[in-house]
Amino acid sequence: MCGFQIEEKQEIQLRKIKVKDSKLLTREEREDLYTQILKISDKYKIVIINSQEIDRAVQGHDGLNLNWLEADKSAEILNDLAPDKAIIDAPGNNIEKYKNYLSKKINNKKINLVLEHKADVNYPIVSAASILAKVTRDTEIELLKKQIGIDFGSGYMSDPKTVEFLQKNFEKYPDMFRKSWFPYRELVNKKFQKSLSDFTQFLKEEKKHKGHTLEDLKKLEDFGYHFEKPKSEHELAVMKGPATVILYKNGKLLVQGKDDAKKSVSNLLGSG
Repeated sequence: MCGFQIEEKQEIQLRKIKVKDSKLLTREEREDLYTQILKISDKYKIVIINSQEIDRAVQGHDGLNLNWLEADKSAEILNDLAPDKAIIDAPGNNIEKYKNYLSKKINNKKINLVLEHKADVNYPIVSAASILAKVTRDTEIELLKKQIGIDFGSGYMSDPKTVEFLQKNFEKYPDMFRKSWFPYRELVNKKFQKSLSDFTQFLKEEKKHKGHTLEDLKKLEDFGYHFEKPKSEHELAVMKGPATVILYKNGKLLVQGKDDAKKSVSNLLGSG
């Protein structure tokens, strides 16, 4: 988010360079206007909101939601720049409620607040702020690409590169993604459903034999063993700990490791 400050007489200069809502500009146009805007005034403040902050707001932590988070950041910007008047792009149509919340957070109670939905389209000063914010966002994306060594495109789901990166790396780079972001939640949910399906199949296979069972192996968890993914289609379950314990689909058990560990497993589970 960005707050950009000028003298009212400087607004004509913003009109001359034809600033407009950043979403209506190409990247090259935004970057060119970014330089021109800062020549008009260098009084601005940019706040970068990380994915964890957004997730907390979506989840309602501390009574927040996305609108209140945006208002908190707007107040932070206004308290730093301390203007007499502020034109603000309100995030929704309930402007009066948003304005009341924002006013309580601003130090200067005499400030003239003008709030309007889509203000970045109608006011050059807000358009200029949106351009500064957007160029900063693009720069942060490029830094992130260099950091992980992968070109994942624009970071928007309209970009096939971004879609492919998300699908392949949502588990590898979890801190990069907002957990409340629908595309991320959808992938996590699909993985969970697959795991649930695999486990259900696991239980069905278990019932087909009369040898050792999953319940038998669970006894080993109290002795430092944990389940791992089977490596063969014939294996029903694998546990690792002081020894390696493999339960086959026919109910037979294989225990590998040092003699004392094998003996302990044998005592706990009996022969298979």
